[in-house]
Amino acid sequence: MKTLLVAEGARFAGIEAHLSTLMQLLPRVGVQPHLAVLQRGRLAECAERLGVPVTQIVRRSKYDLSAVRQARALAADSGADVVHTHGYLANVLMAAALRKSPAALVTTVHGSREPFTGLAGLKMSFNLFLDRQAMRGRRRRVVAVGATLLEELAQRGVPREKLRLVYNGVPPVPVDFHLRAAGRRLLELAPDAPAFAFVGRLEPVKDPLAFVEFARLVHDVARDTTFLVAGEGPLLEPMREHVLQLGLSPHFRFLGFLDDLDPLYAAADAVVMTSRHEGIPLIALEAMRAGRPVLAPAVGGLPEILGGLDGLLAPSRDVRQLAALAVRLMRDPALLAKAGAAALARFQEKFTAVEMVERLVAVYREAMAEER
Repeated sequence: MKTLLVAEGARFAGIEAHLSTLMQLLPRVGVQPHLAVLQRGRLAECAERLGVPVTQIVRRSKYDLSAVRQARALAADSGADVVHTHGYLANVLMAAALRKSPAALVTTVHGSREPFTGLAGLKMSFNLFLDRQAMRGRRRRVVAVGATLLEELAQRGVPREKLRLVYNGVPPVPVDFHLRAAGRRLLELAPDAPAFAFVGRLEPVKDPLAFVEFARLVHDVARDTTFLVAGEGPLLEPMREHVLQLGLSPHFRFLGFLDDLDPLYAAADAVVMTSRHEGIPLIALEAMRAGRPVLAPAVGGLPEILGGLDGLLAPSRDVRQLAALAVRLMRDPALLAKAGAAALARFQEKFTAVEMVERLVAVYREAMAEER
């Protein structure tokens, strides 16, 4: 089987990390991937390192008809049995390109609609209308990465018979607790001082400024705590300024974009998320894979990941409660260790990449089998 994976590709965030995993694991189950991107970036570089063919679809504008012709030719030339899109731009483009193609179209929806207002909100509404129309065709399947998201898509008009649930997953790695000491040396952390990590895009939807407020509240209780920030984005400088104003600069490490997050997870006591909404975030799964508890608001798919794990969820935008959960873990090392072990067990039970790929390939075969 051959699959054409299509995404925008400009940045490297959750979608791109997901595609990286697919490009690594699909060949192991007999599926040959080919990557198409609308912009070259870290994702294309990742594909090239893995030996996966990469093609850029060049667009002069968002609705460039020549891009549709390029996409149609690429689908034919690659011999793709399945075209698997990620993001509304890729989905709308390939739906137009494949109207007369024998290839099946599968799209993965990774998260809820991000809030936009004014003209940007109108444009997004139009784009998502086109996206929903693209999901309605024959030989189409729409993969939701969480049950909450699947229900949201159904409420937005995506036919239920097209919807399939395939939880995100990340490849398992051995949990090496010796990495904790190495990670702490690398980050210049004291061996036993508390440390909390924020990992992700520094954009409004992730609300990184709330992590600074979280840090203030925790620092008031435990002044030897260090706060680690791994990520890039437009809110980096506002974060730095707020940290400076609060006098917390000596307690923060701004690490930028990290290709390898495992040493960070090993060094941290827990990972903290302050997102306003989420799908099934890979950051949470990676932290759990490392045996680290994730403190997060109960938004989007986060309750599906963390529900039932004692003391890890707070109400949406309740930074004070998040800080209280962190302090509770800091004050009880046995509870912290128990929470980390429970997070690892939940990951192994439900969120491995192997299970994700098996379920996804089943969706591919189902879409291929449907008569046109």
